[in-house]
Amino acid sequence: MNHLYETVRTVVHRDCDPIGVSDFTEDMGEYDSYIPGICDLIDNNASEQKVFEYLWRIETESLGLQGDRVATEKFAELL
Repeated sequence: MNHLYETVRTVVHRDCDPIGVSDFTEDMGEYDSYIPGICDLIDNNASEQKVFEYLWRIETESLGLQGDRVATEKFAELL
């Protein structure tokens, strides 16, 4: 799971940055707490829809953003 964790962490930092911090720092901070949940979904072969729902909940509830549904759907597909 360690390789999966590092891969997901890298992809999140590079391709999914809803609060716009990746251009300014390599520190993941806020995002690190969500990586294990994403890894669990991938490890358990969750559907793309389940991954989207998890990401959407993070974006709109945990981070309190309006959300970008299209971007989040694309990122769920990538994962």
